[in-house]
Amino acid sequence: MSTTSQETVPDAVTSADLQSKELNAETVTTMTTAFLKRLGHKGCLKPKRVSLEGEVYTVEVETKKFTAVVRIGAAKCEIKEYDVQPKGEEGSFVSISPKFLLTVFIISALVNVGLHFGFKMLGL
Repeated sequence: MSTTSQETVPDAVTSADLQSKELNAETVTTMTTAFLKRLGHKGCLKPKRVSLEGEVYTVEVETKKFTAVVRIGAAKCEIKEYDVQPKGEEGSFVSISPKFLLTVFIISALVNVGLHFGFKMLGL
């Protein structure tokens, strides 16, 4: 009374197969940000540009301190190369930290007080 049924199980679909079929700007950007986070760049990653040149996607990502360029091969869906560069000092006036401003203020106040009492002692 026991019956056995034979079901055909389709071949397993690997993630590489899915990614090669669905590779677009969104999936490439997601891959890039996940890759940079695995490298240790945990801050806010802002994708700036994605382009397809031949069989290579180029993704540019920025944070406060660095700019990363990642190239991903469209055929095999693999990261071909990446480059992480610190940002230039373009906005140096904007990037002055409050701690630096406080230090400069305290030093100038101490110099002012020291000169005031020094001149007073000399009678000037």
